[in-house]
Amino acid sequence: MPSTAQTAQQQTAWPEGVIARYLTVGGATVDIQHDAFYVYDTEPTSTVVKCGGCPDIHTEQWAEYADSFDGGVSWADKEARKWAQAHAEKCRALPRPTA
Repeated sequence: MPSTAQTAQQQTAWPEGVIARYLTVGGATVDIQHDAFYVYDTEPTSTVVKCGGCPDIHTEQWAEYADSFDGGVSWADKEARKWAQAHAEKCRALPRPTA
């Protein structure tokens, strides 16, 4: 039977733009989303991973994988998911308070 914290976490709506979410061992979330890498970018150009417990952030720029069929999005997402999973498995930071 899932714990109350797990059930509440599963029922909470994801923030807009989040394409994947991982739960850390400390109870925080690690969110993946597409974002503009440079200020002057008008469209998303990278996949960004942010931990909601600690200050760790990881970015995969699509240009590094631009030789793929979709301009690098799928490969960048794949690498971002690997990083997010590894981080979620070891991060013990508690979720940041919302209020």
